[in-house]
Amino acid sequence: MAKPQRIRILPFKKVEPLPLPPDGEVLERLANHPKAIRIRENKLHDWFTSPLDGDTWSGWGIKAEPGPEGLTYDAINRVSPAPEPDDVGFKRLLHTRHVKLHPGIPNEMGDTLAPKHRTPRELDLKYEVWTQEAGALAEEALARQWHPTLTVRWEEMESLPPELERAFDQLLTYLIQAQYFCSDLMGPYNGRIHYQFIEVKSYLAYELFDYNLHCAILRKRVLSNGGGMGGHVEGFDAGVLEVCNEASQGFAGEHKRDFNAAVFAINVVFNGLVLDIVRLGEAAAQTPFDADLFRQMIQDQTRHVAWGCKRLQYYLSHCPDPTETVAKLHQIADRIEPEQVSGHLLNPRIIEPLAVLLGGGVKQIDKGFEVLREFWPQFSQRYLGRLDAIGMPRHDRCLIPEEAPF
Repeated sequence: MAKPQRIRILPFKKVEPLPLPPDGEVLERLANHPKAIRIRENKLHDWFTSPLDGDTWSGWGIKAEPGPEGLTYDAINRVSPAPEPDDVGFKRLLHTRHVKLHPGIPNEMGDTLAPKHRTPRELDLKYEVWTQEAGALAEEALARQWHPTLTVRWEEMESLPPELERAFDQLLTYLIQAQYFCSDLMGPYNGRIHYQFIEVKSYLAYELFDYNLHCAILRKRVLSNGGGMGGHVEGFDAGVLEVCNEASQGFAGEHKRDFNAAVFAINVVFNGLVLDIVRLGEAAAQTPFDADLFRQMIQDQTRHVAWGCKRLQYYLSHCPDPTETVAKLHQIADRIEPEQVSGHLLNPRIIEPLAVLLGGGVKQIDKGFEVLREFWPQFSQRYLGRLDAIGMPRHDRCLIPEEAPF
């Protein structure tokens, strides 16, 4: 039975291109353009001739001082005339809080010009995207980037027995898929966030870089130690893809995007489960080299989950109707929790390699499953602890089993 399509994709109107003028005419127009003439006359424009105070310039004479951690966003914001964004971004998307509108453009004209630079799709409300300590989070994300090509000691990688290498490579294959999945789903949202919130845009850019960096290093590990890519893992995205597509309306048409539904589904639920599996991977690693790769990944994954929790905590504290918002997030959780348990925690291409590694081999897989049974309660406990911190307790309706169902 075909699955009903949830997203209505709007039809595109076919537009016939206008005929281009001859090349010579184009070149002549450029040569006689007023701006070209001004340059030939060595005349500087108003960026240089306008007053440094009260016109288009802002913050002239301000000097931010580097601190112990260098010249950070916080150091800039301490001396900036606009340390935090306004509740609503400028009508014209490309104007940040650090840049003034041209004094010759009256406010009413800003609305007329706005469609050239933004549409109702843009995330321009502070409560929708802002996070407390956004600058510090962005700086931390950048400072902790690692360079797998140069800084990882590949010469210290050790060979594994074939069955353990096979199990390890299958686990890494799943993690590669999971990281690409997060990158693909979160990527389009960053372009929708207003430039008023540059710290948040920076943080998300670094998070997207993390996902792709993880894919690169895990793929290098798989293909450089005598193993190979494992089997494609089906079903681990269960529910999350649909939630994100519905929240964004497929990124078609002028619809308001629900950024926070995606943050909840990806950063809190999906990445939370992946983080716990990476922790198990570190415990199951057979060599110090492999354990160190997982430790680096745990650091990044922990930051992704923590940022998602901080984002939703701010969202619920500042949104117009917290009761309705919490109810919507609970509905999302109701949909994806059981599917994520099935897609991650009971998926044979994920759970079986973990059990082999935790047990020390295929013949000791029963010991590995026993470790998983002992660890299992932490899946729900950690998840519920995050939801408590966000402000949407869910102990009475969580659909992640408290005990292993095997």
